[in-house]
Amino acid sequence: PDPRKKVWMSAVKGLLDEAPAIMGSKDAAAKSAHATKVFGSLAKLSDKQAQEVVDSLEPEQGDILLKYVYRGLETASDQNPAYFKLQAKLVEKFGVGSIVRVLADRKTV
Repeated sequence: PDPRKKVWMSAVKGLLDEAPAIMGSKDAAAKSAHATKVFGSLAKLSDKQAQEVVDSLEPEQGDILLKYVYRGLETASDQNPAYFKLQAKLVEKFGVGSIVRVLADRKTV
């Protein structure tokens, strides 16, 4: 296995762990900067690695990642198919309740 890929997987989890502090902020620039880092890290993952990341997440981290997936889908990009796949993986693991929690939560990423 390529050790650089493990670095990207760790980076995604680290960024998700930092997200609650960003979500509580009203600083739109900080939220955008953090989202850019998350999207950059997600773009480096293969489908298999994305599944490994999802498998390693706790429910709260899964909900946060789903928030970033939805934010990524707000804009058309070549990453949208990957975001839809990631959404499916997250819902498979955490159930549709994850979607409800994310859509009902007022704290945004």
